[in-house]
Amino acid sequence: MFSKSLESKIAEELFVVAREVDVVVGVLTDGDRFLVERRGLDETLDPDIVCLPGGHVNKGESYEKALKREMLEELGITVKSMRFIEKDFRIASNGERQNSYCFVITAYEGRPTAKSAKEIFWTDSIDDLNLELDKQTIRKLKEIHESNASNSNSVFCL
Repeated sequence: MFSKSLESKIAEELFVVAREVDVVVGVLTDGDRFLVERRGLDETLDPDIVCLPGGHVNKGESYEKALKREMLEELGITVKSMRFIEKDFRIASNGERQNSYCFVITAYEGRPTAKSAKEIFWTDSIDDLNLELDKQTIRKLKEIHESNASNSNSVFCL
């Protein structure tokens, strides 16, 4: 009924929709600003959106190791320390079901550069972000910062 190539394409798309994967997200801050990336138009997953940097966790990889690898691959930085913010869930534009582990990067070496994204830039507005999950992550980070500031235990700015 269908050609082999069409059957395999349909099977591949159904697999992507059905599978659940782990991803990590890293938040870099500079005062009240945070770093975002604009994905390329040629990206299969969420093309041309502005989002927080991150990526997929490889099989057998810890979330911390995945975050360090992704930040090196995407931004060219070496993460020295991080703090877990939250775990959430989203469905990506291609139907992929993602468990998202979000971290604030509290120390790193190097200067962030766009290694895989179309561009990166610092912003202080969550309205620049396209994904509601990323907006939620920044809101949560600001909430943590305000709580820490009132207790004089602030580890990072935002």
